[in-house]
Amino acid sequence: MKGGICPANLMQATRPAIALTVCCLVALAVWRFFVASALPFSIDEAYYVAWSKTPDWGYWTKPPFIAWAIGAARWVCGESTGCVRSVALLSFSMTSAIVGLLTWRIAKNAWAAACAAVLFATLPLGMFYGIAATTDALLLLCWAAAMWSLLEALHGKQWAWVVLGIFTGLGMLAKYSMAVIGLSIVLTLLHPQWRAQFKKPWAYLSAFVALIVFAPNIAWNLANQMPTFSHTAGISHGGNGYGLNWQSLLEFEAAQLVVGGPFLVIAFAMWLTRKEWRTHADAWLLFCFTLPMLLVISAQALLARAHANWASPAYVALTVASVVFLWTRKGFFGKPALALTLVMNLVLGAVLYHFETLVAKPLGITPSAHTDPYWALRNWPDTIDAVKSTLTEAMPQEEWRIASDDRGMLSIGQAVLHLPAGAALGWQRSDSPQNHFEQRFPLTKTPQQRVLLVTQASQAEVLAHYPHAQFARRIDADKLPDGAFHFTAWWITP
Repeated sequence: MKGGICPANLMQATRPAIALTVCCLVALAVWRFFVASALPFSIDEAYYVAWSKTPDWGYWTKPPFIAWAIGAARWVCGESTGCVRSVALLSFSMTSAIVGLLTWRIAKNAWAAACAAVLFATLPLGMFYGIAATTDALLLLCWAAAMWSLLEALHGKQWAWVVLGIFTGLGMLAKYSMAVIGLSIVLTLLHPQWRAQFKKPWAYLSAFVALIVFAPNIAWNLANQMPTFSHTAGISHGGNGYGLNWQSLLEFEAAQLVVGGPFLVIAFAMWLTRKEWRTHADAWLLFCFTLPMLLVISAQALLARAHANWASPAYVALTVASVVFLWTRKGFFGKPALALTLVMNLVLGAVLYHFETLVAKPLGITPSAHTDPYWALRNWPDTIDAVKSTLTEAMPQEEWRIASDDRGMLSIGQAVLHLPAGAALGWQRSDSPQNHFEQRFPLTKTPQQRVLLVTQASQAEVLAHYPHAQFARRIDADKLPDGAFHFTAWWITP
């Protein structure tokens, strides 16, 4: 209790800010749910749905948390796109709430906390990934929860060290870039106020708990020739090796102004020039949970490549630091800048979510890969409808089996057609499996049941592998010409 304010009065003062925050986050989640429900699955989302049908401790390209979360969502509310994407909707809402809690813990200002929560929820980063069932949503949730746990632990809550370990381990099960949090924690503990923690057992207990949570995924990789680790290493350099790539670095840094919004990023740069983060322990924690991640991914961009979202966990602390900094400033680059940031975020979100209605139709823009933010999704519904009609004409639904050498076809086909595990088979045309389907459910030379093979391979290639294959139909989906699909379908019989 400070300044004569009793807990009851403090709660009464913060209640309006809490109510406003909850209303805003719920409204955003409902908006996103309707948008997400109207969009077809992306290939990666459908791929994760396929994983969720075979629960395991690891998968071909990612750790298992995303598959577990989607599996839980499917169990609760079904197979729809809105249900599957509720993983992201709930994760971003909870992460935004934690950002508000962190801001309250550091600034002791309920309205600044409300501002931080809503701004984080509406960041361009959140507007894009908030409607997609991806690993980023779970990574951000675990990162924010781990950061909050560390702050509570450093302020005397010993139980929070165990919680820190749990969320760190879960974060590693969401995306391996969570490993950078280890560097952030070590740097945080170097602050003179917290350096004594190195002589106590709690931080080491937290690391042990994280290792226990993450260990099953390590064991799974060791038992399966390290596919997830190998894939992560592969996408890090894009298959081109390492070397100085200044253009990649400049593109990554410029993209951060878009991902986080220009005012917040600039405010953080201004905050860095002040000495508060060097002396104030809580500000030091914000520094340690922002700059190391940005520097690590910047180095990755310089040496090979990096997508704009790879540094996304840094925006948890960056948002808190920038809001606290701007909240106390006078003039335009203070609260007015925060208000303008919110307006810009919402306008960008509206354009992204309702591009066809608000932009394309009024301006007469023809959809293409350069003008439609969802161009990669547009041709899949017609493609899968053609597959569905072919299967429907030939057999009852419980006997449907599809096969392909195309991961997208198998992923989206299985998700949209609601096929069980094992009903989407991977046609392996290379020396080793290239995806989950080829690894877990390969198409054999003599399948036990009739299978519809959908492929872009030539007739000669199909017949070379399956001499008795029977041509079923061509599938041409060109609603959006830039991303047109041209498949042929073949019946493979036992």
